[in-house]
Amino acid sequence: MFMGKKIIGFVAIFACGLGAQAYAADQGCIVLKSVAEVEQDVVDAKGVKTRKLVPVAKAVPGVEVIWTVTANNICKAPSEKVTINLPVPEHMTFVANSATGAGSDISYSLDGKTFGTNGQLTVKDNGVARPARTDEYRHVRWTFKESLAPGATAMARFRTVLN
Repeated sequence: MFMGKKIIGFVAIFACGLGAQAYAADQGCIVLKSVAEVEQDVVDAKGVKTRKLVPVAKAVPGVEVIWTVTANNICKAPSEKVTINLPVPEHMTFVANSATGAGSDISYSLDGKTFGTNGQLTVKDNGVARPARTDEYRHVRWTFKESLAPGATAMARFRTVLN
């Protein structure tokens, strides 16, 4: 049990070993799929330039990586209290204000145990408490406000920069 919810999934993604966890009130209904992507400029046959997300082939320092996890309800009943937790990969820095997830409340953690919204987390610096900077965030949590209907998918995403 984790904060009143049962763990129902774990998936490791990308070479950094990023692990996503999903929690729900009912066990076994949520299947996670995760990808690490980068934005790439693409020119079509008509010469129109657009940006699209492509899987990470190689990341070098300074490259921004977009992490996306989708949670799919494979059961015949709605899944209640769906929560997705993603750690910020080692050697990467969270990009401020980059976490998105429609219909969810987003919170952050420095240690993977205590979560709070932007501005709620503090760290001790030379014995004095100060607000945590977003580059110090090590975990992101999405708590979905509505149940996830059978066959429905929820998406969570954030960006990091490779140090």
